[in-house]
Amino acid sequence: MKVTNHRKTISAVAGLFLLGTASAGPVYQPPGSNLTFGDVTHGLRVQSASSNPAAAAADRARAQGAPNRGMVFSAAAGLEYGNVQELFDLYDEIAGAYKPSEPGTPPGPGQNPDTDNGIDIGRIIDELDPDTRATIEAVGREIVSQAAVLALIASEGYARAWVSADVPVVLNGDLWGGTWTTGVNWSGSSKAFGATVPIEFDVDSALEELERALDGFINGLVPNPPEEIELSRDVLMNIDPDTRNIIVLLDNDSTLSTKASQTTELNLGYSRETWSSERGSLFLGAEAKLYLMRLSRFAARFGDITDSEELFDAIDNANFQNDEGVGVDLGALWVGDNYQLGLQWTNINEPEFEYPEIDVSRYRDRAIIRAIQLDQTYRMDSQVKLEASLFTDNRRWSAHLGFDANAATDQLGDDYQWATLSAAWTRPDSFWLPNVRVGWRQNLAGTELGFVSVGATMFRYINFDISSALDTVKISGTELPQGLMGSIGFHINW
Repeated sequence: MKVTNHRKTISAVAGLFLLGTASAGPVYQPPGSNLTFGDVTHGLRVQSASSNPAAAAADRARAQGAPNRGMVFSAAAGLEYGNVQELFDLYDEIAGAYKPSEPGTPPGPGQNPDTDNGIDIGRIIDELDPDTRATIEAVGREIVSQAAVLALIASEGYARAWVSADVPVVLNGDLWGGTWTTGVNWSGSSKAFGATVPIEFDVDSALEELERALDGFINGLVPNPPEEIELSRDVLMNIDPDTRNIIVLLDNDSTLSTKASQTTELNLGYSRETWSSERGSLFLGAEAKLYLMRLSRFAARFGDITDSEELFDAIDNANFQNDEGVGVDLGALWVGDNYQLGLQWTNINEPEFEYPEIDVSRYRDRAIIRAIQLDQTYRMDSQVKLEASLFTDNRRWSAHLGFDANAATDQLGDDYQWATLSAAWTRPDSFWLPNVRVGWRQNLAGTELGFVSVGATMFRYINFDISSALDTVKISGTELPQGLMGSIGFHINW
């Protein structure tokens, strides 16, 4: 595979970011210091109250009358690549083997159906000899190679990027005997990925079809062989009558797709202590979320791609469709002297959103057509999250465990089910000594990637966190983490 054109990789990544950017506390990455801590109630200022809806009241009770109101400004970004070197060069390279869509179907960026396509195997054989298997076996070798690439694209051929800005606020009010929170989040993500159709090809059947199609030419009934022969449902052979060169075209609906979402989320939460004893206290909370979502998607058959870079050069002009929805989260937290146990139930009403419709007139494969049509609706899955934490008496040392009881699918169609472990050392009374934290997170669904994270709170108010995947990929010849995420935030008390 060629290792060229660094600009193409950079352009593609830049295009992904331009596409847009999923929701507060998204399923793929929690905001701020929670990038390291996980989606748990860790007690570190306002960011702790942005996870479990019951957390704000618990943190306020722990403050024992001290002011416990404030906000956090957090910004984060991340990138993840499938384990395919020179991903976008790969799409360009294999696209030339596929038959373009029929004339008249509307092309999009990066598509030019008039471009010559196909695999030229004329140099493999000296002359057309239908009485031997040489021609078909040569075709078969090319198709086996293409099929292997399709299998790789189906499992690893993707790239995604995201950015986010998050502002949780704890009001510390006493209306109706509880603690109120609010916040706003603007975030989003984009993804390019391949949807492939397996190639159907049998050497014996293809040989029979070739002999049948060439019967008139072999027996001298026609002066030239037919210009196009269908060897199988997915494989066409074109023969130049002058040069006798053979071009093999793969005729299926394997597709390169892009999806993007831009989401503004407004939330309002309420929590309070509901029961207390010598062993601990139970806190309950609820949060309502208004989602203002902009969604975009695009699909191009491999045969219609001449330059995948053009797809991402035009990505910032994508046609976004607006949609709105309301979600409801519930939370419970049991707090003891040195431990706490929690449960969240997010998006219990599972709101739905609509992507723009894609014209499927150029497609014939029912599985691809159905996948594109079903992908038009995004349902925000309900998810149950469990958490447990241990603290020393002075709360300077802590350890946290988070676990998603079920997988959830995000706006781009990726599945996430996080298991997280984290530990922290904090000195909230010190301005000069940083609070430090380390964490590990594993996706139990989807890509099943694992990440290590580190973070620090500097000068009592500034949060830095970074998370890196344990697996690596090669991009433009350089070995890099398969995923990388970072976050910076600033805390304000009043």
